[in-house]
Amino acid sequence: MVATKPVTVKKVSATTLRSSLKRYMKQARGGKVVLIENRRQESKYLVDKQWLDTVMRERESILATLEILADRELTNRLLKLAETIDEDARAGRLHTIAEVFDEP
Repeated sequence: MVATKPVTVKKVSATTLRSSLKRYMKQARGGKVVLIENRRQESKYLVDKQWLDTVMRERESILATLEILADRELTNRLLKLAETIDEDARAGRLHTIAEVFDEP
């Protein structure tokens, strides 16, 4: 499941949700979100756990990428390395994880 697919939101009142909870729980799958509106409380979303977990992992990945890109010196070093990586791989100048960590 990819979190970057479009999100659709279906609005429902808290009263309607209470009377048809099972139906709305089935509707909250993937990027299909149920917005629960209530006059006395702030609105809440009912979302699919797996979908939200994926969104959170992607968020963490994006934040890590932004942190790297914010470090100009590191970004420039990575870009310079990227220019030679294909040539280094073909020439056998790179090592596997097992070779680096002496795994049998």
